[in-house]
Amino acid sequence: MYVGNFGDIPFVVASGYVRTFREYSRESAGRWTKHDIIGQKPVLEFLGPDVEKIRFKMMFRADQGMNPEKEVQQLRELRDTGEADVLILAGEPVGENSWVIESIGEQVTFWDANGNVLSVTVDVALTEYVERLVI
Repeated sequence: MYVGNFGDIPFVVASGYVRTFREYSRESAGRWTKHDIIGQKPVLEFLGPDVEKIRFKMMFRADQGMNPEKEVQQLRELRDTGEADVLILAGEPVGENSWVIESIGEQVTFWDANGNVLSVTVDVALTEYVERLVI
């Protein structure tokens, strides 16, 4: 079953093959500045919306048809090149803009006797990438 994709990275669940995410969260905020006034409370000024952030975890397991080391390497390359891609879930783009991998965290849970990774969990942090300057 096709869940979605981030650029060339598909999210799929099928018999013997699991490549999806869990613990998905999305965060948004406004940008504010504070103007200090002597003897009074400061005045807040709304500057506009801030970029959105998405976090999720992916688990890559060799027994589920994945090569954990190659999967993590692909995410590292996207992070290190700063490539912006569209995030698609349920056939629809998430948000109005592209996303970049801001950071990843890796936790290896199982190794084989030869030192190969059998299972790794990756925390992925995406940040909205606005391509244009709106004036």
